[in-house]
Amino acid sequence: MLTIEVNPDISPEEWRTFVGSHPQGNYYHLPEWQAVLKESLGQKPYYVFARSPEGKLTGVLPLFHLKSILTGSRLISLPFANACGPIADSPDTIEALVNRAKGLCDEMKCQYLEIRMTKPLSPGMELNDYFSTYVVELSEPQAMWKKLDKRVRWVVDKARKGGTEVKIDNSDKGLQAFYDLNLRTKRRLGVPAHTIGFFKAMRKHMNPYFRIYLAEVEGKVIAGALDLSFNGVVGYAYAASDSSYLQYYPNDAIAWQAIQDSSHEGFRQFDFGKTSSENVGLAQFKKKWGAEKRPLYYYYYPKKPHLISSNRTGTKYKLVTGLWRRLPLPILRVLSPIAFRQLD
Repeated sequence: MLTIEVNPDISPEEWRTFVGSHPQGNYYHLPEWQAVLKESLGQKPYYVFARSPEGKLTGVLPLFHLKSILTGSRLISLPFANACGPIADSPDTIEALVNRAKGLCDEMKCQYLEIRMTKPLSPGMELNDYFSTYVVELSEPQAMWKKLDKRVRWVVDKARKGGTEVKIDNSDKGLQAFYDLNLRTKRRLGVPAHTIGFFKAMRKHMNPYFRIYLAEVEGKVIAGALDLSFNGVVGYAYAASDSSYLQYYPNDAIAWQAIQDSSHEGFRQFDFGKTSSENVGLAQFKKKWGAEKRPLYYYYYPKKPHLISSNRTGTKYKLVTGLWRRLPLPILRVLSPIAFRQLD
């Protein structure tokens, strides 16, 4: 008989091995990512594991319980992840994991359960298909370069000839530079920024899978990206830039460097990450590298909540983001950590 347990005592090695052996296992399923969220959010995990009658690990569904004055009490798989959801050896095991998660949601009197997937789940939960991701199937860099539109190649060459230099820098100085850029970028978008503590926790716990790219012109950092990698996939997790220097095409220089590095290191895919349906400009940036649009499936129980983040053309979203854009950076440094723990 299948055994389903919540937060059992399990070795990180067994856990990590199972995730790495599953075709849908990614960096967000890892025990290291749980440590990142515990440290930076201060919220409690409720990870559901399945074992066969022989005691073999056969499935995991990561969940965190978030409590917020803005969005209430909810279980999510997982906060700050494009997609996570259950991975298991069979559809029956996935069903058992999801049913246990629904039970937890009821027992804890949460407002809703949210499961973020790259594959459809069985019926019984409400679906939000507002987001997609964009994935490049990696091959030899020269072959990928030849397939790029000539305008894309021109931009990358223009960046290089214009003095844009890309480097990897996971140091304290590099992390601070990326945080500063991210704070400015998020203000430009009108949304709270991730805390520096979040990025430090990522570097601390995800170190083997973590990389910061920085683009510089004459020694000044003008753009950056943070990549996570595991199980054959590199994720372009976070990106930021100084809008005053976009004429140097730093985002293009970083993206192409990261794609090349991922190919040289033997990864199969480069995932540009989540994009909302109306963000045409960002979608075009991702598609121009040969990325294929792939739907994301966000499932809810008992019903889909009304989230302003899922209607970015709505009045409420525009009011909130418009206000955030007007706040000075010193105030944002204080408010962002407070807002960060309320959102996901």
